[in-house]
Amino acid sequence: MCRRNTGVRTMLRIHYFLLVIVISVIGILSILYASKGADQSYAETEMDVVTAQNLVDANNDAERLNSLLDDIRKVNGWIEVLDSRKLITQYIGTPLDKSTPELMLLDKDPEYAPYISSVASFLRKGVLYTYVVKIPVDQLEVSIWSKQSGTLRDKHIQRYNAQAVLGFILLSTIVIFVYSRWTARKISYPLAKISGGIDRLKAGDYTVRLDFKLESEFLQIRDTLNGMAEKLEWAGEQKKRMELDRQRMLADIAHDLKTPISTLFGYAKALHEGMVKDPDNQKSYLLSIYNKAKRVNALLDTLFEMTQLDHPEFILDKKEQDIGECIRETILDHFPEIEEKGIELEVGIPEAVVLYPFDRKQMGRVFSNLIANAVRYNPAGTRLRITLEVQPEGLYLEFADNGNGIPAHTQSIIFEPFVRGDKARSNDGGTGLGLAIAQKIVHLHQGSIQLLGTTEETTIFHIFLPQI
Repeated sequence: MCRRNTGVRTMLRIHYFLLVIVISVIGILSILYASKGADQSYAETEMDVVTAQNLVDANNDAERLNSLLDDIRKVNGWIEVLDSRKLITQYIGTPLDKSTPELMLLDKDPEYAPYISSVASFLRKGVLYTYVVKIPVDQLEVSIWSKQSGTLRDKHIQRYNAQAVLGFILLSTIVIFVYSRWTARKISYPLAKISGGIDRLKAGDYTVRLDFKLESEFLQIRDTLNGMAEKLEWAGEQKKRMELDRQRMLADIAHDLKTPISTLFGYAKALHEGMVKDPDNQKSYLLSIYNKAKRVNALLDTLFEMTQLDHPEFILDKKEQDIGECIRETILDHFPEIEEKGIELEVGIPEAVVLYPFDRKQMGRVFSNLIANAVRYNPAGTRLRITLEVQPEGLYLEFADNGNGIPAHTQSIIFEPFVRGDKARSNDGGTGLGLAIAQKIVHLHQGSIQLLGTTEETTIFHIFLPQI
């Protein structure tokens, strides 16, 4: 399952949204903490309401009993002591109303009652008595917090509030710090990678490749930089290869020129110094000089043509014409030598017109070179097959023979300059540039040429020209 890449803007929005949520949660928790602290402060300072049962329980503890009586007086309450006949025998405190029925208890709803009362009986020297504790409701609401001063309670509440605020600030600071580091890393990490990659490219290391998975903008930069590095690496390799080819070509040119020029120099010197007296020998020397000069001139012409093809301003003279007719004309140009060598010719070219935009002169050179090589380097009786096939994607041409073939060690470099099929071809008058020129011409037509072979046909030059 592929991870959907988000943009930097979307990433920042998501991070900001998460930050707001986290800080909001911290704020809510801080408020809840302060609220809970306030409730706890109120609970700690709240005075318990004294009931009659509390007095009964403290009858045997004078100090405890006096403390409870003081608490009742603080809220303006009083105690009525009843005998066994339910008659009031004593008031403790100042009664505000002596006519209130003794019916309201603390566990009843006091919403409409002016008093809260509680009743509890006890025995004293075998006589049954009853305590009735009465507390005015309005006095209870005002005085219920009087056990501790409001100032102390407020201090407790302020302490909880301060702790909540400090906690909120501390946690928010930590969250913001983590958020900033996290967000910065999301941006600084790929930037550091990109910067490092650019530095390596500047230093000439074209093998650098960036590999990280982040937001789409950084992925675009990564892919662009990787693509540029690949192109630079390819260009560097091409430059090295071209430099090696140039050096080898210069060495081959020097080698191919050295022999005929040395011969020219030797024969010319001999004639110049009168070393050759016989007229027939003089003619032979002059003929050798002419042939060697002709070979040197042909080599230089071929080199000039090859450099023209490599020139950036060279433009093919393309015209839409019958390519099948061009192949037939080239075959006719070589037919005398084909017939003289005893080559069996097999031609498969459509009779219908095959229109294609190509440079007739240059492409004719390709066809001529392939036919001439097949005739020149194969024995009599060799079968030469030339075919043209039209397909929707383009044209397929083949120049195939069942002759001597090309050695395996030279097949991969056969299209390089000054490469010959075997040692026997080194002194045949060829320049070793024909196939290199043929490949350049085919490539200029956006096509391809390759060397193939089978057991039945040892040499097959396969050309593909795409439909344009």
